[in-house]
This record gives sequence, C-alpha cells and structure tokens, in this order.
Amino acid sequence: MKKIFVGLSLFTALLLAKDCQAQDMITYGLKGGYNFANVRATRKSDIVSNSSIGAFAVAAYVDLSFSDYFSLQTGLTVNGKGSTITVGDKNTNLTWTEYKSNPIYLELPVNAVAKIPIGDMFDKCNIILGGGPYVAMGVSGRNNISGQKIGVSYSEDYNIKFSNEDQPVNSTNYYGEFKKYDFGLNALAGIEYHWATFNINYSYGLVNVNPGANLTQIDRFKNRVWSVMFGVRF
Repeated sequence: MKKIFVGLSLFTALLLAKDCQAQDMITYGLKGGYNFANVRATRKSDIVSNSSIGAFAVAAYVDLSFSDYFSLQTGLTVNGKGSTITVGDKNTNLTWTEYKSNPIYLELPVNAVAKIPIGDMFDKCNIILGGGPYVAMGVSGRNNISGQKIGVSYSEDYNIKFSNEDQPVNSTNYYGEFKKYDFGLNALAGIEYHWATFNINYSYGLVNVNPGANLTQIDRFKNRVWSVMFGVRF
C-alpha cells in the first residue's frame, strides 16, 4: 500500500510538471466540507448497532483539463472517517460497550471528471460527474470507549494507533487500532459556477482497516463516507 501511495504521488507530481504551454489548462482549488462517515461491518451477534459519525474534510486540488468537457482532478485531502459501534444491548444488558472512532487520513484521489455545460441559462456553469481511485494514509485520530461492566459505568479516551501488522483472529484490540493505509473508489457529482464549486462525494473503501480481523469475514471493517463539499477555484 505504501508503494501505491508513493506511486500515485509521483504520478501527480509529473502531471503538475507540464511545460508552460499547458498552464492555461490547469486550475487550482480549495474545498472544505462535512463527512457522514461509517464503516461496513459484517454483522455478528454482539454488534447491536453501527451508526455514522460526523467528521470534517479539507482539500487542495488541481484540475487538469484535456478539453472543455473532460478533466483529471487530483490533490490532497485531510479526511475524517470512522463510526460508532455498540457491542451489547444497552437496554437489556448490564455489560455493553460503545466504540466511537474518528481516524483522520491524508488522502490522494485521482478522479476523471466529465463537465456538462448547462448552456445559455448560466454563464460558465457546468454540471460535473466523475470518479476514480483513492489511496489514503492514517495520520491521527481519537477513540472514545464508554459503557458498563456489570452495571458500573466507565469511559476512556485515547489516540488511535495505526499499524500495518495484522493481529490474531479474535484479538482484543478490534476497535482501538486501524490499518495504516486505505484504498478505495470515489464517485462525485456537483456544480462549477465561475469561481465557486459544490459537490457531493461518495467514498467506497476496499481495504479491511481492522487489523484484528485479517483471517475471517467477521468484524471486517471497510470505510464508507458521504461528503458535502464547497470550494473556490483559482
């Protein structure tokens, strides 16, 4: 995964190193927004609920136009992900645990984008549709664990640990540790109007980011994120 991240970074650098004759085909932008993040978790008997968590996203990107109707967008995004998972029923059990995880990733997407001019109704206004792969590296984040043990409440808050090492099946650190690298697919739709942009993005993770479930389908977690982003172009 590290090689993929480095390779895509080099690919981006090569695209940005085009000669000056192509500079009029390159625009830059900044975007920020809100994520509705979750994980796809294989259900098992002790996972009672798996709900989304709010997080932020901030991106700097470049748009490399090949024509008025098609471009390649790439850049770097600081992306919050995660979920809230409850193990054990709060209403009927004296022992239950709620894991609220908010990992933060440095993400590199490469999206092919089609631009559809609306026409004479709005000047310089395009509907945009696109998608492509992304690779991400975990850099920070927090875990909050709360619950009850035989009726006694407890709470714990600590930094997320990222690791490349798979843990033994049924290890105890299911929800407190994440894989260092993530990889997946993006789909986006939105509008460009003069210098302003708006888009909705869906991120579909393909990597099991839970190192405690490397050999079994049970408790495999894969990131799923809906994003709403506003931005400006230069």
